[in-house]
Amino acid sequence: MEKGQERESHGRHRDGSGRKRILPGLVLAAFAAALVTYTVLVNVEKNVLSAYEKAGCWVLTETLEKGTELTADNIGGLFRQEQVDVRHIPQGAVTDLQTLVGSQAAITIPLGSMATHTMFRDTGDCLAALDHPVIAGCRAEDLYQLASGILRGGDRIHIYTVDEELGQAYLIWEDVTVHQAFDSSGNLIPPQDTISAAARINVLLEEGDAGLFYSELYKGSLRVVKLWE
Repeated sequence: MEKGQERESHGRHRDGSGRKRILPGLVLAAFAAALVTYTVLVNVEKNVLSAYEKAGCWVLTETLEKGTELTADNIGGLFRQEQVDVRHIPQGAVTDLQTLVGSQAAITIPLGSMATHTMFRDTGDCLAALDHPVIAGCRAEDLYQLASGILRGGDRIHIYTVDEELGQAYLIWEDVTVHQAFDSSGNLIPPQDTISAAARINVLLEEGDAGLFYSELYKGSLRVVKLWE
């Protein structure tokens, strides 16, 4: 009996020792599983938060016609700030509205569009290419084929001269900027007016070209085409 009891006691001791060895392994496994679960939850939370991350952007409150100048007085009424999903904000979006003051719309921009810097151009860009810029004016009737008279400030044109004897036209001024357009009453035509015909226009030229411009204008040999944008 004593030997049997001894074997039984030894068995219980061996089983107890095995359980003691298994217990730390189970704790470590549970800890590792908890750590993995926590990591997964943190990543899920980050993804959910990033999916709803928002940022401010500037949106047009009305359609902005090409050539419209942005000034300190009118810019506040042309844009509103909205909070949108960062994934929907285009590259080059305008973050500081004041950086647009002094620029003009390079294209006609529809109502509700998010403002990007590529939509606007510095009004000084057309002057930067001229060493000594001057403003030359003329009547629309003195320029044949004047794009049906629909020219506005900010438009770009090519000016040709025609040799009547040879029946040939020559490009003499390329990519000229229309500075202003006026109606028959002498009123400045705003860019958003797409109906009124220009009776007079002012263009930006190099100072040394003004004499030739008026000489060709007097002869009635100038022709104008508007650049498509």
